[in-house]
Amino acid sequence: MNTRVIKVNPFDPEGELIREATRTLGDGGVIGYPTETVYGLGADAYNEEALERLFTIKGREKDKPISILVPSTKMLEEVASRIPLVALNLIRDHWPGALTIIFEASKRCSPVLTGDSGKIGVRISPHPIARQLAEALNRPITSTSANLSGMPSLADPDEVYRIFRGRIDLIVDGGKTAGEGESTIIDVTVSPPRVLREGLVKLKG
Repeated sequence: MNTRVIKVNPFDPEGELIREATRTLGDGGVIGYPTETVYGLGADAYNEEALERLFTIKGREKDKPISILVPSTKMLEEVASRIPLVALNLIRDHWPGALTIIFEASKRCSPVLTGDSGKIGVRISPHPIARQLAEALNRPITSTSANLSGMPSLADPDEVYRIFRGRIDLIVDGGKTAGEGESTIIDVTVSPPRVLREGLVKLKG
């Protein structure tokens, strides 16, 4: 497989290059793309074959769920079966941002995506390229970090190319990302909500 690389200006991500990346996602491809923290591996979250391929590419265990990006809270209603008040408050205060909120998954979410847990992690990314990809596809995209399972996350598109060349279809090169920390993860399916991972967003106790 020939892994293509397209360079996209993160300050002006609209145009044909984003459409090319979106077509790749729509065709069941897997791409690397920048987020507000590190590079992610993106696939159409509703395409089960693409999800299976993503797990194989990463060497990820099937019982580990993969979180997703949505372009808007409207699409959140597609993937979450229930949005509690506490989640609405978190969304108001921290989205777009590095906060992944775990909801009860709707029937639109494949068990492959949720790791058969019945839960789905969701966020809206503040990174313009990540947002444009989700908006242009008009479907949620996976946001698992661009690394082999158990290896460090990558902030440099050249490293993404070195490791995933021949494994993924396309890399959207938006330059090096911040690479500082990861998103905070909070589970709102339990009461009180439980922080599963401390990250860039600091939540008050």
